[in-house]
Amino acid sequence: MEVERIVPLGIIVAMGAFLGWFIGRGSFVGAMVVFALGAVILNLYYEFLRRRGYILEDERTIRIEEISARRTLQVILIILAISMMYFSTKVRSDSSYKGLMAFSGLLLFALLIIHGALRIYYSRVM
Repeated sequence: MEVERIVPLGIIVAMGAFLGWFIGRGSFVGAMVVFALGAVILNLYYEFLRRRGYILEDERTIRIEEISARRTLQVILIILAISMMYFSTKVRSDSSYKGLMAFSGLLLFALLIIHGALRIYYSRVM
C-alpha cells in the first residue's frame, strides 16, 4: 500500500481512538474537537498531496461517488420507510415505540427535504 494512502488511514485510526476515549468519558465537546481536528488535518493532507501533483480523483472516481451516493440515499430512504411502517404497527400495542417512530419519520422527512433542495440547487448551477 502506498504511503499516500497509509497516512489518512493512520489519521482516521488515531481519530477513532481519541473519539472512543472522549465518548467513553462522556465528553461531547472533546469528541467534537477531535472530530473537527481530524477533518482539518485530513483536508490539509489532501491539499498537500494535490500541490505535490497527486491526482486524488478523476472523472471516473467522481462518477462512482455520485452513483454510490445516490444508491445509498435510495437504500436509506427505503429502510426508513419500512421502519416507519414497522414502528407504526408496534405503537398500537406498545406506546414506547412512539419515539422511534417519530425519529424515523423526522429523519425520513429531513432526508427528502435535503435531497429535494439539493436537486433544485444543482439544477440551477449546472
